[in-house]
Amino acid sequence: MSCAGLISFALFAGYAAAQTFSLCNPLHNASCPNDPALGSGIYNQTFTSTSAELNPNFWNVTSGNAETISFGQNGAELMIAKSGDSVTAESTFYIMYGQVEVIMQAAAGQGIISTFDLISDDLDEIDIEIMGGNTSFVESNWYGWGNTSQYNAVYHECDGPQNGLHNYTLVWSKDEIQWIIDGAVARTLPYDKPGQYPQTPSMLKFGIWAGGDAKQPNGTIEWAGGLTDWSKGPFTMTVQSIKITDASTNTSSYTYGDTTGSYQSIKANPGDSAAYKLISKKTTIESAKESWNGLSDTAKIGIGCGIGGAFALLIIVYTAVCIVQRKRGRAEKAVADKQWNEHTEELMEYRSQMAKGQFAVSHMGHGEKF
Repeated sequence: MSCAGLISFALFAGYAAAQTFSLCNPLHNASCPNDPALGSGIYNQTFTSTSAELNPNFWNVTSGNAETISFGQNGAELMIAKSGDSVTAESTFYIMYGQVEVIMQAAAGQGIISTFDLISDDLDEIDIEIMGGNTSFVESNWYGWGNTSQYNAVYHECDGPQNGLHNYTLVWSKDEIQWIIDGAVARTLPYDKPGQYPQTPSMLKFGIWAGGDAKQPNGTIEWAGGLTDWSKGPFTMTVQSIKITDASTNTSSYTYGDTTGSYQSIKANPGDSAAYKLISKKTTIESAKESWNGLSDTAKIGIGCGIGGAFALLIIVYTAVCIVQRKRGRAEKAVADKQWNEHTEELMEYRSQMAKGQFAVSHMGHGEKF
């Protein structure tokens, strides 16, 4: 299955979900805290059945819990089962331009939305949204400053995003944004002025929610594809891997220099970021494990045979030593038996001589009698 080509139409685009709230919006507050950067590091995580959690050093789970986030053979599984459920995780770091690559399988189910997006403090936003009841299209979208009156959604033809894993990539630069689906560029957005083009430091958010929940506005339900039937749940979005690259290097954090919302006002503060330090701080065992997992089966077999050969050699050496020791032990035993027999013969001779009133001293090496 692949997603290729594009069909552009803004069906119900006005109801597409945009984030309209920020803890501190730099457009209105000149003293907002700095945004921690990813900086020089590359976050690259593949989730497997052995994963225990979304690493809290890199992710804040703002909606959901251990019961709604689990890990299976194909990756992290985000599950909702009843009205009001949602699962959302957001990165603890920001990027200022860069690339995000997510390999995922969208949840099936009418009104169920699987999504990931880049979102900034001043509500610039770049989205991928997939409706669970639409097996033929996925949606790309963007907003400037959280302006929900913008109609920017484009729908891209895609074969079964709920039936298998697909690669969704965002490439974001000062000059343009590209949405890439399974290796094919689906959409390109050229630069525009602030508020008309996302251009401020952004975190990554991903998750699952029900746009078709009866509690949602009618317009949102219609956009999501209709009312959700919870009796057909639970509904699960699967994320196999996430790779995030920050275009800025040697950057610890980002600062808004003013309230214009322009990329030109953003200051990259030098230094190693907390995320970069954590990513770079790998133990020898972790690095060795990654190297081993990266080897081909043939290489693993070769190494295994080499180790097996070395082990076999150790067994052979050990066995030879044991044989030598055993032979040496047998020789020593033969000498001891001979000596014992000699002593026994001397003792018998001694007893015989004593019985005759003589004292044998042959054991003293003299062979004389008294």
